[in-house]
Parts: sequence; C-alpha cells; structure tokens
Amino acid sequence: MPLNRRTVLKQFLYMSAGMALLPACLQHHAKSSMLLKHIAIDGDQEKTLAELSETIIPATTTPGAKDVSAHLFVLTMVDDCFTKADRDRWQAGFAAFEKMSNDLNGKNYLSSTPQQREALLTKLETVKDEKDDAAWFYQATKRLTIRCYTSSKFYLTKVQVYELVPSRYKGCVPYKPAARKVA
Repeated sequence: MPLNRRTVLKQFLYMSAGMALLPACLQHHAKSSMLLKHIAIDGDQEKTLAELSETIIPATTTPGAKDVSAHLFVLTMVDDCFTKADRDRWQAGFAAFEKMSNDLNGKNYLSSTPQQREALLTKLETVKDEKDDAAWFYQATKRLTIRCYTSSKFYLTKVQVYELVPSRYKGCVPYKPAARKVA
C-alpha cells in the first residue's frame, strides 16, 4: 500500500509532538508553584524554603509561617525587591545552606529531623562572618519570614490587633467640661 503525502505529514507531526513532549515527561524536578522573573527555583527548593520558614516560626496553637505562605512572600520579595547582586548572593547562599546541611547532617534540609534543622539554624545564628553566604541567606530569609508573618491577616486580627486610628472614639460617653481655674 503506497503512502500518500497526507499520511506521511500526519505521522511526522505526531512524532515531532512526541519528541517535543518527551523532555517534559522525563523531568525529575518539580516545578515551582509561582512564576519568578529573576531567580530560578524548582519545587524541591520551594519545599525547602517552606520548611525553613516553618522552622523559624513553627505552628503551635497558632498557625506557623508555612500556613501564612511566608515562603512565597520571601520568594516574591527576593525576586522583585532585591538588587541583582543580592539576588545572586541569595541564590548562592541557598546552595551554601544546602551544602552546609549535607555536611552537618549527612542529608539535605528536607530530609533532616527537626532537631537537626534546629542545630543547623543555631549554628548559622552564631556565624559572625559577613562574607558567609549561608549565614547571609539565612538572615535575609529569617527577616523576610518574620516580616510576612507580622503583616499577615492572622497576626493583625488575632495577635496584634491593628487599628487604623489608635485610641478609638467613644461617642456614647457623656461630655463633662473640665473645671476652670480662675487666676
């Protein structure tokens, strides 16, 4: 049976579409849940950042940092507000942070136990070298996590109740003029 041009083109299109989709099917890293313009983060790094923020402000009887999506705030602030040099240093610090976790615990931050995570962060808290990328990454991430948490809806409605105008006006209190002193 001879092949006509239409059949050959159709088979060629099917094969080229399959070849184009094959790399996406074989991808091992999960994609990030948000699209960033300036930094490249995969799903595993996003999970690591979520666990880091949860270690900084853990959930107790109140929601933790992960519950208010502090890690997404950190990513947005780094992507939108940091200078190129700071973004590059943050990403280098992220890699150094993961390497430090592997060196200290023998596994990455996600696979570490809560005690190992806290030991790593305690060690980073004591670093005084301003040129240490892992410590700089941790301090920047901690600062942004706290900023996100303290400006979250939960915090401003349940913990530190925000008042647009402090000292509320109480219109139902009767007016009593102050006694005048005669000089």
